[in-house]
Amino acid sequence: MKSYFRFLSRNKLYTLINVVGLVVSLMFIILIGDYTWRQYSIDTWHQNADRIYVVGNQESFALWPEATEAIKNMCPEVEQTCCVLSQKGRIKYGQQEVQNGANENGIIMMADSTFFQFFDFSLVAGDRQTALDAPDKCVITEQLAHRLFGAKDPIGESLQVIGEFESDHAREFFDSTLVYTVSAVVKDLDHTVLPNETQIIISMERYPQVIGYRFFNYNFASTTISSCKAFFMLRPGMTLENKVKTIDDYIDKNFHTILGHHKTTVTPLKDMLFAPQNNGKGLLKGDKTRLRILLAAVFALLFFAVSNYINLTVANTGFRAKEIATRKLFGSSQSRVSLKLIAESTLMVAISFVIGLFLAISFQEEVSQLFRGKIAICEDINVMSVSVSLVFILLTGIVSGILPSMLLSRFQPIDIVKGNFRFHSKMVLGRLFIILQNVITVTMLTASLVIWLQLNHLIHAPRGFDAKNLYCIMSPDGKSQAIGKQLAELPFIEKMGTYEGGLFNYNFPSALGVVRGDQLLVLFCTTIDQASFDLLGLKIIKDHGSVSGGYYLTREALRQLGYNDETRVLDFGTGSTAPINGVLNDIKLANVLSDITQPDVPNAEEPPFAICIDKHREFPYFLVKTNGDKKAKAVFQEMVKKQEDPNASKVQGIERVQSVEDSIEKAFAKEQNTLKIVLLFTLIAIIISIMGFVGLSLFFIRQRQKEIGLRKIMGSTSGEVMMLMLRMFCTPLLLSFVIAIPLSWYVMTDWLSNFSYRISLSPWIFVVTSAFALLVAVLSVSLQILKAVRTNPVESIKTE
Repeated sequence: MKSYFRFLSRNKLYTLINVVGLVVSLMFIILIGDYTWRQYSIDTWHQNADRIYVVGNQESFALWPEATEAIKNMCPEVEQTCCVLSQKGRIKYGQQEVQNGANENGIIMMADSTFFQFFDFSLVAGDRQTALDAPDKCVITEQLAHRLFGAKDPIGESLQVIGEFESDHAREFFDSTLVYTVSAVVKDLDHTVLPNETQIIISMERYPQVIGYRFFNYNFASTTISSCKAFFMLRPGMTLENKVKTIDDYIDKNFHTILGHHKTTVTPLKDMLFAPQNNGKGLLKGDKTRLRILLAAVFALLFFAVSNYINLTVANTGFRAKEIATRKLFGSSQSRVSLKLIAESTLMVAISFVIGLFLAISFQEEVSQLFRGKIAICEDINVMSVSVSLVFILLTGIVSGILPSMLLSRFQPIDIVKGNFRFHSKMVLGRLFIILQNVITVTMLTASLVIWLQLNHLIHAPRGFDAKNLYCIMSPDGKSQAIGKQLAELPFIEKMGTYEGGLFNYNFPSALGVVRGDQLLVLFCTTIDQASFDLLGLKIIKDHGSVSGGYYLTREALRQLGYNDETRVLDFGTGSTAPINGVLNDIKLANVLSDITQPDVPNAEEPPFAICIDKHREFPYFLVKTNGDKKAKAVFQEMVKKQEDPNASKVQGIERVQSVEDSIEKAFAKEQNTLKIVLLFTLIAIIISIMGFVGLSLFFIRQRQKEIGLRKIMGSTSGEVMMLMLRMFCTPLLLSFVIAIPLSWYVMTDWLSNFSYRISLSPWIFVVTSAFALLVAVLSVSLQILKAVRTNPVESIKTE
């Protein structure tokens, strides 16, 4: 290998381009490989994984604990059940306290006593059969044990668990004095759809004391951050598919859900991560679209790196011709020479893989946050992963080296020794790779631009209300007058109103039920004063006159109720009525894609709203419009913080100060994350592509130095020669656009079809991305060509 290393040291640009390209692509291969393996191995390792199912509905994994037990009794197929519910809160031991971090599902997990019979999480200490057999027992994770107890044995120690109640009013059952005895220590949760942040597992029997209320049969079995998930372990060979109607009938009869007829789903444990019912509340959530994007992007990078290696190795054939000829003259066979060249490429891949591995370990935390999934490379190093890596290195090395080896080993050594060998290539292979690289680059650029345009389209979509410089401020209990007085004194507030309940920046405002025959229709409602109505810019289409206790209904609400613009009375179907004060334009929530319309109403596309204007009532919450001052939110937060009782338990999931505009942007966090990922890989692909262009242009110019010199001697100007060289080099790019534009149109049309509210693909999008790709390619090679055409033609002729 000495000759190979000598060749690398003498051709530093060749070495740099190949190593950087391979290292970057292999780093992402390692990161995404670990990420993908973890995504698809979630919960597959439990002994009874094939027998465990979660029963929920088409909207979420949510089921009442009482319903879970009843279903078990009516279905002999069920061996045992286990309800699980996660919650944010605090864990106290003496003066030490552990609480939730930002963006965590919940460190407190409530579970039935059968939890450790369902799931094979390893216990470090304690008995899994009795770990949760009493309401006052708890199981803590290794992380919490080390944090609170250090080297001390935690078994038998007492902990205090304080949950966060749902709202200021959810305190009927809340108990902040609950004490638990540590009965076991479990390894930190990993490779599971259940929250990996979990620090403590306690009895499900005490869930009302932890969240502040019971799950009533007329509402969801959910909190703001989680839902009660009912796991069923079926007897071997059994299924619940033939019991779905029985379960539906039971729930419709005993639980009056606000979304109408219950539609039961039975999902295998191993499919929960990617299931559409997984809303990410109290569970890890997978995204197959993101996974496909990641896999496509990383293989595109690998293709760029490998094709650059092949291109540049073939381009540098002339520099190694004498070495190969000498080896053949000293007895090396053609196959042996080929194997040597393949071994060289495999060595380069192996070295790049090792460097990429260290970089992947260094950046895994940052990439985990971007990909929204755990990556733990060191933890996942085992015989299987090492074997897969070795096979991958070998295959990549063979693919990278086989074409150059075939080209280099085919020349006759005697021609090279006599000096008759001149390596001139038509760059057929190189042109092919340039075309393919540019097709991928244009497609990725188009994807980035389309995703950005679609995201802006969603954020700035008409919603039927104004959002600019609006803030919602939720005052703590009993502090509304103090907050209102301070707000009125702030110079940057232009106008202020009040309200109660939720506003449109929330995903779900308050609900108003209307019974129509055997169907329950839900109107999303909010109660506001006249000032808030004006601030929101709501448009009255038909005004019947303001009557106390009346509602303004949106057109969609009228349609779903079967009313028209002249209907004056809202009949709740329960013997009570309310006046209809008028008709409003339709209103959308912060996320215009939110699918919260009535499931049993045909053609329901918009959420139906009922707005109550009460001019004489004092409301606890404030809606304020500022003059655009950037410090406004911080001032509001500090004001509210000073009014909060520091000893009071926190209200979970509530931001007391919210910017309506920020809420709209946050509603599209998934799309913003996709854009970041696509932009990252597009940028890396462009950089690797530029490096390949530079290296290949250097070879291209070397082959045509004599031609350039002769053209200049015959009277061509430097500009004419440069344009000729650029035209020859860039011709394949024009062909690539012919392929890339239809391909990117097809890919992005398919992606946009997932959105009910979307942009149309305009021709200018493809013109811009193609022009940018062409500009990048031209700039990449122009420096080398400019240097060549400025060289003295006499020196150019001497090169051959």
